Amino acid sequence: MFKPTDIQRGMTVRDRDGEALGGIVAVDPRGFTIGKGRIFEREYPVRFSDVADLDGDDVYLRRDLASLPGATLAAGALDLEDDKCHPGAAHRPVAYTHDLTGALVPME
Repeated sequence: MFKPTDIQRGMTVRDRDGEALGGIVAVDPRGFTIGKGRIFEREYPVRFSDVADLDGDDVYLRRDLASLPGATLAAGALDLEDDKCHPGAAHRPVAYTHDLTGALVPME
């Protein structure tokens, strides 16, 4: 279980599948704010109750990107480098879990 005081500016926010959503630019008593960038067109507020876990400098949310209320992808966010190299290839997010040692590993 995490403590809200462990969440700091500069940490990386990830969805439940491990997809990086952006960095934390502000923290307040109710939650924190993800900065605008590749995923979000504007700063995106998140409540502490939406956080599933912390792993080092990564904050994992309970939801995936598609289910975040009010989330909109920034223009061109889906134009990934791999898609340019492999036209027609589908991007599949990788889900992560913690193994018995506590390390973060991809789920099979």
